[in-house]
Amino acid sequence: MRDPMTVGFEIYLGPKEKKNGRYRSPVITIWHVDPEKDGTDDSCGWTFPKISKSEREWLDKVAKDQYGQLFARKVAVMEKKSYASICYDQDTFGIIYWIWRHFNRKINKAVWQYGKPLSGKELQYCYQLATDPVDNFQHHKVNNINEFREMLYLIYRCWKRYHRKWYEHPRWHLRHWKIQFRPLQQLKRRYWDKCSICGKRGFKGSAMSNWDGDKIWHEECDNTAKAPQQQNT
Repeated sequence: MRDPMTVGFEIYLGPKEKKNGRYRSPVITIWHVDPEKDGTDDSCGWTFPKISKSEREWLDKVAKDQYGQLFARKVAVMEKKSYASICYDQDTFGIIYWIWRHFNRKINKAVWQYGKPLSGKELQYCYQLATDPVDNFQHHKVNNINEFREMLYLIYRCWKRYHRKWYEHPRWHLRHWKIQFRPLQQLKRRYWDKCSICGKRGFKGSAMSNWDGDKIWHEECDNTAKAPQQQNT
């Protein structure tokens, strides 16, 4: 089951953290509701910017060109070249670093295929992608050009996210906003919402609901956890 709603902003009455270390509940929550235009719950590219058809065609060309550059020894051995021993295959960081520089030519035009050196911030980000102890690119083993192409796409998504301007993030898609005013919602739940089992309005305590969230009932009315009674035969 997909959930197209993502928290974009939360507005608090006072500091988010109380003096006792606990957190306040937000007064207003602004949700981004993805329109799911491509059949997924992230058609706007909240996590990673989307890759267009023209970019995919360009990345396929980059993969064909750069595979022989970054994996020169692998290619030379396969072709049984006499100079294979002096060639070099890049490690994970090397792939990310040099491909990142190649991608940067889209922003900073340069004659050399790897453009200009990376800034300190970019270099740190590349280190993180290659060596993060929780999530890194080292599990992407490259044994052929198809596996290299898959890795290239993933690096490009990270590159696009890194260079995405703050105002380009989907959280600023005003037309996709859904505003949740919590005090009004709590008031409605307390006095107006109707139990789908007993039919009474108002909830003094928490409400229970079905998977789709279109039915709610009192906790004391819940019978989903009750074991069926055995009938005597």
